[in-house]
Amino acid sequence: MPRPPSRKLLWVALLCLIVGAMGVRARAGTAEGEGEEEEEDTLWTLHASQVKSRLERYGDPREKASRGLPRFLFEDSDESDEAEQKKNDVSWIEGIYLPLRNSSLVPSETCRNDVDAILKVLESNALAAIINSQGRFWNAFLVDSWGKTGDGILDGNFVLWGMPPECTMLEVDEHFGWPWNVNTTFSGRYCLVYTQSLEDDNNTPLEAPAARVGPAMAGSSAVPSFFQFGTCIPSSCTSEDMMASLEATMRKGRKRPRHVDCLEEKELDGGDIAYIVVLSILGALMLGGAFADWLIGENQELREGPLRFLLVFSVSSNLKKIFQINNKPSPSVISCLQGMRVLSMTWIVWGHAAGVKFSVTKNSIGQYRLMTSKVIDQTLVNATYSVDTFFFMSGLLVVYGVMREQQRSGRVNWILYYIHRIVRLLPAIAMTAGLAATLAKFAMTGPFGGEIQRSFVDQCKAYWWKDVLFVTNIDIFKGCLGHCWYTAVDTQIYIFLPIILIPLIWKPKIGVAWMAFVTLVFFSVTPLMIGIAHTLPDGINLPNPDYDANMDIYTYERPYCRASAYLVGCWAGWLIFKTQNKKVKMTMWQALLGWLVAAAVASSVLYGMADYNSVGRGDTIFSKPLPLWLAVLYGGLSRPAWALALLWVVFACHTGHGGLIDEFLSHPSWQPLSRLTYPLYLVAVVVQLMFIGSVELPLYSNHTSLIIETTGYLFIGGMIALWLSLAVEVPISGLERMLIRRQDKTKEAPKRE
Repeated sequence: MPRPPSRKLLWVALLCLIVGAMGVRARAGTAEGEGEEEEEDTLWTLHASQVKSRLERYGDPREKASRGLPRFLFEDSDESDEAEQKKNDVSWIEGIYLPLRNSSLVPSETCRNDVDAILKVLESNALAAIINSQGRFWNAFLVDSWGKTGDGILDGNFVLWGMPPECTMLEVDEHFGWPWNVNTTFSGRYCLVYTQSLEDDNNTPLEAPAARVGPAMAGSSAVPSFFQFGTCIPSSCTSEDMMASLEATMRKGRKRPRHVDCLEEKELDGGDIAYIVVLSILGALMLGGAFADWLIGENQELREGPLRFLLVFSVSSNLKKIFQINNKPSPSVISCLQGMRVLSMTWIVWGHAAGVKFSVTKNSIGQYRLMTSKVIDQTLVNATYSVDTFFFMSGLLVVYGVMREQQRSGRVNWILYYIHRIVRLLPAIAMTAGLAATLAKFAMTGPFGGEIQRSFVDQCKAYWWKDVLFVTNIDIFKGCLGHCWYTAVDTQIYIFLPIILIPLIWKPKIGVAWMAFVTLVFFSVTPLMIGIAHTLPDGINLPNPDYDANMDIYTYERPYCRASAYLVGCWAGWLIFKTQNKKVKMTMWQALLGWLVAAAVASSVLYGMADYNSVGRGDTIFSKPLPLWLAVLYGGLSRPAWALALLWVVFACHTGHGGLIDEFLSHPSWQPLSRLTYPLYLVAVVVQLMFIGSVELPLYSNHTSLIIETTGYLFIGGMIALWLSLAVEVPISGLERMLIRRQDKTKEAPKRE
């Protein structure tokens, strides 16, 4: 039968993919049986008792609306004497928004004096009127900058940061004699307070001082441990003063402050200066290389002399290399991997964007609905499978490259095998870790900057060596570039891969059997780990609480659990090597069956667990209970299944059975972008953390804003990745080629079965 046109075949394959995804989603939507429409439409993530307690604690939204908006619209400012008296009672502010005037807790007399002056101004309408009549409204701005109970409490708005710029702009200089005795000079210092609950002892929560006051919730056991509120204190007071005051105030409500982060001016230290020196040297080399490149022109004698060590840093030449597009297809190049690499990296950045944004979102409860209910939600939460795509491609390229090297030169230099890995990955990681440990802190100008400084910048100062030594995944709670667990796992697998490669090269039949045995072993590891540890499979964000949520510890960042996708890639590399320079014949129905199976497998992996990962599917706020046998089956086999689907895509595209998919993935326009995916992977998370450390107000999470933010991360991260490639990646690769020359094949390599 003559082979059909590729376009027709691909349109059929695309149609099957769409139908398969819709079918999986439809199955998930009807898995609970017919006649349960009310459960399908359930959107609540809180129990009725939780809603009731929060309404009682934080105030009825209707009452809060009636106290605010009508007065704003109709200027209804009539207040009873009782209300006026209550408004002027500010005794509750101490120990919540301002430090206590207690010398045993706040040793600074200047701080206590400034707090006393603020309270006198807030208590006295007459004094406030005098200050305001002179055009100074610092008293209003100071209070207005405080974080207060806002809208959306029931949807998880527990990050009440207030308005930091209103605080930091304040410059106060007031001097009044009797009867006020106010003498104070200070500027505003914004601080963000992180609270946490002490052990639950079923005590009755204390009454809140005022319904609209955020920190009043410190007296309620219903406040979650991640509750945050902003305050503005005098510059004469420190975060330690505020911390000690909050400790004393909040203890009676079974709470304590976890951190108090005050915005401070940051100064250059020794590490910052050292990193700037390194950047300056690299910049000088890049410009010097470009100037030398322009100056010597086509003079090959000079280019092959000592100047060649400078020319590898030439910006102009390296830009051409990065953006070079080769329109001539080569049978030795697996061109479909270029588009696959770029799309997978975009998917990763999108997933990371959602993860980091969760820390500063004002709808932390509602965000679960945004990430668990629809097809796009399941695509987002399953972005981790894009990492398995890179494990697959890594295994494919390593096996394919080693076997081609053996074919080319008749031998494999295993020392260079390891040296190349270090040279390829290490310099870019070192530069990124250096950025995170030094200059990144200057972007932490927002309320959440203190947390990023503590959990990221300071961690990088202490644990940068783990990324450089490729052991990031060991003790994941102490590390620098957390996303470098991937490079660690990939390298750890790479180190032991010759155990498979050597038999595969020297005794092919034995090597294939040995690789099959190793593959079966590692296919079994993850199911066993999930069954023994009773941990979660990937892609489940709303688990039944009887599962252990420590997926990272048991399965996610462990080389023995991620080796399955890598090994499938090894099989793909071996298969493509064996079929090189051969025409793989396939009928239309064989190709169609392959695409149908691959589409069904990939769709099942991405959307097959929607029934167990959607709000309103179970009897509680958690998802529908997940049977252990299904957790073991899906969690253990989903990653190799995803890689097997990719194996078909790559094999079909490379052998001429990909049609439009191959034309799309292999389009030459992917080539420049694919060369930047590794540096982009390194720097994108740093850019994302710098962003959330700089925002001055909490963000609202929805898909539109997340996609727009992801686009920004890709652009800005891409610019930094381009610089990293120009300054480090391409020059180091050039130096490697000059210093370590491959040995040419001197005689025909013996043919082996």
